[in-house]
Amino acid sequence: MPQFYLLSVVSIILAGLNISGDYLSEKISMFSWLKELRIKKNTQIAIGLCTLAIGVLKFIFRSPGETVPVAGDLLPALGGVLLGLVILGEAFQQETEKANASVKDVTRKVLTYRVPLGFAGVLIGLVHFFVPGVLIF
Repeated sequence: MPQFYLLSVVSIILAGLNISGDYLSEKISMFSWLKELRIKKNTQIAIGLCTLAIGVLKFIFRSPGETVPVAGDLLPALGGVLLGLVILGEAFQQETEKANASVKDVTRKVLTYRVPLGFAGVLIGLVHFFVPGVLIF
């Protein structure tokens, strides 16, 4: 299913750009649209849900030309699930003020690494796009 493969690559790259949007918009003026994208909570929830769903479905469907059922798409699938959860956690953390202390602690620890996670997501998406037949990518 080549359409699903392309959808997976695009969602991982978009989620990575969304997570690291604050940093990129400060450093490069071309990415200023990412800061505006991060302000809209509905857009963040949509990107997070799509990336999470595609990441989960990536465990089931293989990329075109894959011979190994799970390991061929393991990193994009895990990346999609992780990036989707981070985006959703960040979107819902802004809304809930009465969250449990342990939930706030976990969210704070994960969100401190959101820029490297975003860059890793973009890198995973690009490597998966340019080299789809590599065993783990």
